[in-house]
Amino acid sequence: MQSVLDGSAGINEDIDQALHTLDDLARSLRKVRTDRGALDLNIPEAKVVLDENGHPIDIQRSQRLESHRLVEDFMILANEVVAADMETRELFAIYRIHEPPMRESTEGLRELLTRVGYGLPKRRSLKPKDLQRLLDQVRGRPVEALISRVVLRSLSKARYDTRNLSHFGLASPAYLHFTSPIRRYPDLMVHREIIRSLILEEENTRPDLETLQSIAERSSLREKEAAEAERASVALKKVEFMEKHLGEEFIGQISGVAAYGFFVTLDTYFVDGLVHVNSLRDDFYLLDRDAHAIIGERGQRQYRIGDRVRVQVSRVDKEARHVDFSLVRKMAWKD
Repeated sequence: MQSVLDGSAGINEDIDQALHTLDDLARSLRKVRTDRGALDLNIPEAKVVLDENGHPIDIQRSQRLESHRLVEDFMILANEVVAADMETRELFAIYRIHEPPMRESTEGLRELLTRVGYGLPKRRSLKPKDLQRLLDQVRGRPVEALISRVVLRSLSKARYDTRNLSHFGLASPAYLHFTSPIRRYPDLMVHREIIRSLILEEENTRPDLETLQSIAERSSLREKEAAEAERASVALKKVEFMEKHLGEEFIGQISGVAAYGFFVTLDTYFVDGLVHVNSLRDDFYLLDRDAHAIIGERGQRQYRIGDRVRVQVSRVDKEARHVDFSLVRKMAWKD
């Protein structure tokens, strides 16, 4: 599909024209969502490339092509239409809800943004459009990936519920999962209720709300467990890959600070590792939570979130799925 959309290949005239029409419609749908305030987070995701034996041979940036976005746009539309219809007809459903971020999270986000030269409106509750304006402001800048990750961490986790509490990230008044019944149980439950109400018209087979809520909660839990398993698997392959690069130097960005050191995300491979405070021999460093930095007690040298650094891969621990870096030097943004 992508080759048709970018003009590098074609199938036949009718199909090519249909795909281009769909692409135009998808872009229009995307604009409608953007205008109402939906978030469009541009966070680099790592794709681990394996050989025939399952060993990692490369880590690449996962591409988000226009063809991917086209499918995504129409899936979102389908989910919204079904959610609105089920709510209008007062059918029992399992909604996909995304509540506004907690006040504590937004206050922490404001503080961090101030430290890196950005800000948010000072109203009590943030709107998704406020966050999207910020993301548009940093798009294409060196801090884009960092701020996108920080914004994501400040958001509530989406979950399933029988109550329609809207979807903050999509700025959608009603949303559910309908498009993947072969791999998600909440989608299957939605399909069953639609079939029951529209085709079978069997009122006595309607599921009770308590059972549906139990399914929603269980589905949320299983989704969380699956995501954790995926993260652990990817982390293991990243560590295995970095084992081959022990002693090599890479450029990255400080993505987090703690009393015991600072975390660095590599530009090249999107691998996270720790520069332990004990490896910084020039001073005794203490955490300044308000500054989101560790600061040398004598020389006042700072390492804070957003700083760019050159690091060396010093240790990997496959059992703990952990990578340690040693600092080579702090870098200027122009480097």
